[in-house]
Amino acid sequence: MTTILDGRAATEMVTQELAAQVAELKGKGVTPGLALVLTGEDKYSVRYVGMKQKKADELGIYTELHHLEKTTQKDLVALIHRLNRDPRIHGVMVQLPLAEGLSELETVDAIAPAKDVDGQSPATLGRLLMGEEAYMPAGVEAIMELLKRYGIDPLDKHWVVVGKSNFLSKPLAAVLANMRVRVTVVGPKCPHLAELVRQADVLSTEMFTKHGITGDMLKQGVVVIDNGNNYEGRKVFGDVDAEAAMEKASAITPVPGGVGPMLIAMLLRNTVKAAAMAA
Repeated sequence: MTTILDGRAATEMVTQELAAQVAELKGKGVTPGLALVLTGEDKYSVRYVGMKQKKADELGIYTELHHLEKTTQKDLVALIHRLNRDPRIHGVMVQLPLAEGLSELETVDAIAPAKDVDGQSPATLGRLLMGEEAYMPAGVEAIMELLKRYGIDPLDKHWVVVGKSNFLSKPLAAVLANMRVRVTVVGPKCPHLAELVRQADVLSTEMFTKHGITGDMLKQGVVVIDNGNNYEGRKVFGDVDAEAAMEKASAITPVPGGVGPMLIAMLLRNTVKAAAMAA
């Protein structure tokens, strides 16, 4: 029987734990603080950042929303540097993608590693690759947390990571490179995709393609972590054909309801960790 890795249920548990941790920190005179930086007017980004702020507020985390509908690269970097120096702020999160004309690399590189609670900066990726302590990107943290909550050991397995984004697949591969696992990273358009995916004990997908992974591409007992977010109208689909995958997978993240619900919780947990370290 296939285990459903329920991100919503796991998020509820994490949220309860965070509420207790925030209360404990406040009892010591420390209020965790998170700065959310948003550029442009993309309605989806505006809504998502609003969800992050609302959840943080519910937990008692101090938030600052800096919505720069129009800005320059110089002013954006200056804002981040100011937030780096602000003792009320323990975490800085810049919503991506940025508004047109702004440099993602220059922007995330300005975030101080100690406050990079969404694991966005090149310094953070470098530390992860070297096996040093750093805040994992929310998606990577969510994957590891889901496996932990459901008692799935990630070690001594062959991981196949399909995708090459800077915010998920590359940092996931960097983390795995320092664990007792074998890891293969493959692009979604690789001509050998099916052959490589069939070797996976654990499969992580980030393809931006509805059902790009079919049932015949999976081996028996595979753990499927579907990071797909593919919309058709108001309905969302994963990268993996879940119905076909259920016949072979030992565990699978549903879409929606798998990794996605965990992302905000992981960002907020890293913020609380940063506040505890600064206390």
